[in-house]
Amino acid sequence: MVSAVSTSSAGLSAAMQRFDGAASRAASPQSAAEPVTADADLASASFGVSVNTAVLKSTIESEKRVLDILV
Repeated sequence: MVSAVSTSSAGLSAAMQRFDGAASRAASPQSAAEPVTADADLASASFGVSVNTAVLKSTIESEKRVLDILV
């Protein structure tokens, strides 16, 4: 399960970086030419953050349950 924590943490970090980049691009004056692309990038990055957060939360809860059983 440690692998799941590290994998989802890395995915969360990458998604946050994509979201930050997408937000910067969406706020730039050049994005006025392609607003759909900017919004799609933001939505995709936001979904990545949500998914990786859910996986991380689930993994931590599972590990906690295992520890509760062992103790």
